[in-house]
Amino acid sequence: MQNEQSLEMFVGAPPEWALHRPKPTLQSIYDFIGAPLRMVVLPDHVSERWHLTSLRAERLGVVLKAIEGKCLDVGAGDNMLVKLHRENSRDTCQSDKAMASEGVDVVDWGGGCTIVPGCTSLPYEDGTFDTVTFIACLNHIPERRQALAEALRVLRPGGLLIITMIGYIIGTVGHAIWWYSEDKHRDIADGEVMGMRPSDVDSLIENAGFVDIDVTKFVYGLNRMWLARRPV
Repeated sequence: MQNEQSLEMFVGAPPEWALHRPKPTLQSIYDFIGAPLRMVVLPDHVSERWHLTSLRAERLGVVLKAIEGKCLDVGAGDNMLVKLHRENSRDTCQSDKAMASEGVDVVDWGGGCTIVPGCTSLPYEDGTFDTVTFIACLNHIPERRQALAEALRVLRPGGLLIITMIGYIIGTVGHAIWWYSEDKHRDIADGEVMGMRPSDVDSLIENAGFVDIDVTKFVYGLNRMWLARRPV
């Protein structure tokens, strides 16, 4: 992980301390005490200003440790995951592949993503990427089955799929009260939901043809990260 100053080149990037995993004990205690603030009341950048680990930093922290090589981030938003992956991979054996990583989204949030009309036909050849990520976004993609089929196609054999997702109940309640959430400023598409049941994510991954599925809980078990592989 690069120092905090090196991340300042990315406007809006979380500070380095917020991405460090595992967390120091004192930070974990402080985050637990401040959980109602960082999980309900405060936008991410305000949480970080108060030295609370933001929800976006929780997701980025666990995912950055898992990414392999050339990554495609689907629903990339401001493209922060790709930018941090490139920066973290400098002067490593993954540097060239990381620099070739890309983010795609249907909306231009100003982060340099490739803008696509949808996730059913991505503009990449078969086996292009080592990792495909869906970070807190699969629930916002109505054509979820087709999106995962495309992820399988553009992954190399043995390539890694990463999904993070909040549960259906907590996600529905959360999006109703998160006054700062981006979905408050756009239309909600048919088929879009604010969270997903773990069993539904399991089924989608399995039915898409992925294998070696592993699930890790984070943020007190309210979020999950799925890792799965394209068969060799």
